[in-house]
Amino acid sequence: MKVHFIRSGERRYSMRIERGAGPALVMDPAPGFDPDLPHDMVHFVVEAALGLKNGVFGQIAAGGDAGSFHVEAGGELSAKERQRAARKQVAKGAKLVRAQGREGELSELAAFLFDVDWRSATRPDSAAQRAARGEADRTRASLSADERARLDAARPQVFGAFDRLAKAWRALRPGEALVLEWPGLHPIG
Repeated sequence: MKVHFIRSGERRYSMRIERGAGPALVMDPAPGFDPDLPHDMVHFVVEAALGLKNGVFGQIAAGGDAGSFHVEAGGELSAKERQRAARKQVAKGAKLVRAQGREGELSELAAFLFDVDWRSATRPDSAAQRAARGEADRTRASLSADERARLDAARPQVFGAFDRLAKAWRALRPGEALVLEWPGLHPIG
């Protein structure tokens, strides 16, 4: 599965996901633009590094839509085939979202924790940063000892990927894309 993170404008990005089976999925615009690392790229890295199969990208790889992507318009499918594919996509996506359990929740919590930690090291101190740090401390305390150990073990891999991908993302001009192949952490193409 190839995930295209497309820098659409100065403060906007979109995503296009190509899968071996099934039509391409898109989200345009995608939420959580950041000049350093967009929200969904954080999720991609964290889920890949932790080996999460039921997070956003694991669900999409399994044939779902993670509740937020839709079948791409145009392409090889007729309008009727696209409608049928979209209905099937939504049904499968809803089933996968219901079945994600703790791993889906861990995806959200871990993405938040790694994002706050990484940005705290690269951005100047501020009241907002201190508030985020406090919330991250409370969130981390809510994890089990095994979950905390799992996150600690993945930290070097996650932060290394964040640093590499942020550099590549910052270098993109509008209309250009950074492409990752699930679950790889290095740009392709």
